[in-house]
Amino acid sequence: MAETLVKLVVTKLSDLVTHEVQLLRGVRDKVSWLENELRWIKGFLKDADAKGKRDERVKNWVIDVTEVAYQAEATIDAFLVQVRSSSIFNRLKARRYVSKEIGKIKEKLNEIKARIKLYRIQLSGDDGDALNLMTVRRRHFLPQPDDADIVGRFNDEKILLERLLMNHHCQQQQQGSCVISIVGIGGLGKTTLARKLYRSNDASNHFHQRIWVTVSQENSLKGLLKKMLLQVPGITINYLENKEENDLIDMINVLVRTERILIVLDDIWREDVCIWMQGIFRNMNNGSRALITTRFHNVAKRADPRSTPYQLSLLNEDESMKLLLKKAFLYEDAAANCCPSELLDIGHRLMRKCGGLPLALVVLGGFLSIKDKTPVVWRRVLETMDWDTEGRECQEILAVLSYEDLPHQMKLCFLYLGAYPDDYEIPGKELIRKWVAEGFIPQQGNKMMEETGEIILEELIQRSLIHVNDRTSNGSVKTCGVHDLLLDFTRSVAKKDRFLTVCSTQNDQPAVSLTTSSHRVAINIIDNTLGQ
Repeated sequence: MAETLVKLVVTKLSDLVTHEVQLLRGVRDKVSWLENELRWIKGFLKDADAKGKRDERVKNWVIDVTEVAYQAEATIDAFLVQVRSSSIFNRLKARRYVSKEIGKIKEKLNEIKARIKLYRIQLSGDDGDALNLMTVRRRHFLPQPDDADIVGRFNDEKILLERLLMNHHCQQQQQGSCVISIVGIGGLGKTTLARKLYRSNDASNHFHQRIWVTVSQENSLKGLLKKMLLQVPGITINYLENKEENDLIDMINVLVRTERILIVLDDIWREDVCIWMQGIFRNMNNGSRALITTRFHNVAKRADPRSTPYQLSLLNEDESMKLLLKKAFLYEDAAANCCPSELLDIGHRLMRKCGGLPLALVVLGGFLSIKDKTPVVWRRVLETMDWDTEGRECQEILAVLSYEDLPHQMKLCFLYLGAYPDDYEIPGKELIRKWVAEGFIPQQGNKMMEETGEIILEELIQRSLIHVNDRTSNGSVKTCGVHDLLLDFTRSVAKKDRFLTVCSTQNDQPAVSLTTSSHRVAINIIDNTLGQ
């Protein structure tokens, strides 16, 4: 991460020295010196990042470099804001400021350079132009169908679909609700399976209206009801603006009593969400159904104590191998015969590392899809996956393989996703514009930065670090999202590296202290009140 950050600052300084000669009058030599020093020290960081995982002294050295890089970036940004003012006084003040701050940075850099001999960190080789490689690979980006990650779930899908469509599934239906729960650990594919059921032709033909709401960890009853009703044709946000909670409940109850409605509540974390919804669940007497996904058995039982939760299982070895090859070779009907014989044994050993967890297999397959299909490359990946701790498989794949393998700019783009709330549908164009504004996208010749941003977005999708929710008619990403386990990972790494800290507010009170040394702070506002 430190190498990535320093490279970003060096690029900013280089652009400043090259294109802003007039603004730098009197301080250009100092800014050029800072650029050269950071460019020089960047060469040590690739090895230092790796060694820092084993050596606490090197880890501290990398932290020092990161702090200097952040200080340099903040100094340049503050200088540009002041120096572009029309006031001569402000411009002079800005030049004095940047001169003084570069002096402080110089002192710190001298200390850092002195430690290089002490730790004997060797210069790494040139990392090459990773973005040019992405341009070459762009022709390999193949948009996958929405259910591309479903393997081995045919029986699950069949059983759940029967329960959704069966008119008399719930005994004594007039006295109780009809709720179907899919339960399982994170990364099992609960949402993917629920989405396939929701979009199936059978469900489309059977139900008059289908409603999908992603609940996530925190929400309000009023907010949930509004999300549901806004998916009903003819209901607008203005119409709901002054409605009270009881009015919204009545509107939903009228729907589920008079028409066959399918309501999907995806990713419920808390029992009280089910308590809020029980009044609606009890009125599903006209063939309407509620389908919920959750990691927690107690949440499923709270939704309907009489309905047995459907426990989703891990994939067996045959299913795991099929999913891995499907993602690695980008074939819709991938099987063992698509994989060269010399890779099969290594592929099976890689597959077993994932422990049957679909998300781990998808991420690993996405990683292999952009690598050469040779025994040497696959064996090197296998050797990297050397963990021993049970239950850490997916985390290790994300950390050691997927994230560490990303090119510099792409690491920043990926970590930036942590700023978005859980289960948020991210507009593709908006995301790319923010990457450009943050300076994560380099200028490549005459190519528009937005075009380079699209290449990065598609690469992250191919690596299965981002999933596509919807595409436009021309194939570009309309909305996308990040699995909650991957989102947790981005936030953990971003916070550790002081790149980003995510805070939340609850009832207008900060859930965590906003005092942070991170370079960026994302504040997610949560309305967690009932009936307000």
